[in-house]
Amino acid sequence: MKTIRIRFTVLLALLFGAVVWAQTPSAAPAAKKPNWDEKFDGVVHDAKMIAGFVGEYRWLSNFFMCPVKWEGRSYTSSEAAYQSGKYPPAERDVFMTLDPDPAKKLSRTKPYDTAVWEARKERTMREVVTAKFAQNRELAEKLIATGDRVLEETNWWGDKIWGTYQGVGENKLGILLMDVRAQLLKERAAGKKAK
Repeated sequence: MKTIRIRFTVLLALLFGAVVWAQTPSAAPAAKKPNWDEKFDGVVHDAKMIAGFVGEYRWLSNFFMCPVKWEGRSYTSSEAAYQSGKYPPAERDVFMTLDPDPAKKLSRTKPYDTAVWEARKERTMREVVTAKFAQNRELAEKLIATGDRVLEETNWWGDKIWGTYQGVGENKLGILLMDVRAQLLKERAAGKKAK
């Protein structure tokens, strides 16, 4: 009798546990990562500002696919060129055929001299972004057409150096893009004067 009572108690405990488990809400699904065509919280595209390089302003992003030649090599995007800059020239060829995301992921697994990179990363970004617009005339025209709007790389991935995340960040990429825009306008004005 005692054995039957113990088995019955164990069976009830198992059944009760299964019922409780079945009624327990499962973990919420992971938040869907926005794609490059969708606006997300913080994106502003108006007459004064382009904050968030998505949708019609996707081409402002370094992840936009366009050919970029930098330091004697051709890349599929400015992101791939930039990530290759972490390495000595002899180690850069692998980045030439990579799309932006795989290039960034490779640079996070392939070791490099971080001290050397820290000293040259802003110069590298300036050279690569300048090359992107110098070599892709239609993108240069689009950049000029942004007028005097503030350009800000508002992002969802937490970059507070090159962009802004939840309203906080240095926005170095946005500032660089505005500098390139100013240079393009200056060159255009000089060309008109020369004619």
